[in-house]
Amino acid sequence: MSDRASDSKLGNFWKRFSIGQGLIVVASLLGCQALAASTQERAPVLALLSDGLMPAHAVFRQGFALGEEQVRECGSSPADVEWRTIGLDDDPAPFLGSTRSVVIAPFATELSRFSRLAQDHQINVILPYQRGASLNQLVPLDPQGLLHPLSPSQQSEIDQLAIDTLAQGWRRIMVVADPADRAAGMAVTYTEAFEQLGGKVESYEKSLVQQVNAGDPSAVNQLIQDVAWKRPAAIALAADPSGQLARLLDQAQNDGRLMGASLASPARIWLLPVTRLDAVSQRPWTQLSPDQQAHGPGWSSFATSYQQRWGQAPDLLAASGFDAARVVALATLAPAPMSSEGLRDPIGWLDPDAEVQPLCQAIALRQQGKAVLLEGAASDLALRPGQIPSGQATTRVIAPQSGSNRGRGL
Repeated sequence: MSDRASDSKLGNFWKRFSIGQGLIVVASLLGCQALAASTQERAPVLALLSDGLMPAHAVFRQGFALGEEQVRECGSSPADVEWRTIGLDDDPAPFLGSTRSVVIAPFATELSRFSRLAQDHQINVILPYQRGASLNQLVPLDPQGLLHPLSPSQQSEIDQLAIDTLAQGWRRIMVVADPADRAAGMAVTYTEAFEQLGGKVESYEKSLVQQVNAGDPSAVNQLIQDVAWKRPAAIALAADPSGQLARLLDQAQNDGRLMGASLASPARIWLLPVTRLDAVSQRPWTQLSPDQQAHGPGWSSFATSYQQRWGQAPDLLAASGFDAARVVALATLAPAPMSSEGLRDPIGWLDPDAEVQPLCQAIALRQQGKAVLLEGAASDLALRPGQIPSGQATTRVIAPQSGSNRGRGL
């Protein structure tokens, strides 16, 4: 999945925020920007936000503001940051100045654009929320290690779902995707991960992922016959749980056309982002779905602080803002180390092999000129050139409806 497609779920923030809420939050966070313009032009950190997606900006800025508050609580000062908005196809270079040391790129941005910026201007670029397929190009696009993703890849959630599928004892499955659903690409990566772990994906088609259009009765009937013949332990489905394809499969199973008298099998595995699985209801069979996006070891304390500060549960976008604020604070509170090329490296203090430290201890060590590894909320923040930081994703098992494990009519 491309970053723009895979992160189109950012549009779901419109469901969580009214337009008024988004504008109020952004206004409160940006209210002093115009008054401080002359100072910000000399700010060492440039933070860029894409045009549009105002509620998503608000969530990111809420996380960022909480990170700045934590820096102050440790007796230090947050980094001076200039915030700018930029078009999807605009060149970010004109926003640079001689005093810039770090750039925070827009979330889900075009990676090649900021690779060029980093190489042409020898500047470190933080990618706070870059999770899609563009990360596969991180190594060729970043030969000098100037690009720094802060969030785990979406692959982390897919891998965990594959691991937990096998943990349920479901070793033979079928993978089905609605070709009209934007999550169809997730079915391919899940299939690859599942088979690499030793699972078996059954299919009567050349492709292991069976693409089925719910509006084509013959295709749906063929799928039902295939399932009845193959008898998989579970069906991994990349489709809306309340959509037509899911309903047709549910009806076939309730009618005994998939596994005969047993309603309990096949189970369902939902190949969808967490943000689309809020309304999955119990069914007569077990269901497995993503539960929480991959996150870092500091997630729990961050989530508690965020809930107390903003009155709502955070997500990974908020956590990426939180981590970005603390990383740039550590980058600017002491002189940057020298790189092997003899240049100042504002991120050179970060040692992915060091002992994890909470922020206040990390600040103290950084002021002593020592390398540190900050405890991350969005990821483990073990930033290595050309690599994506890790995180721990979780899944959830939705138990069958009470009494539905028995065979039909028993």
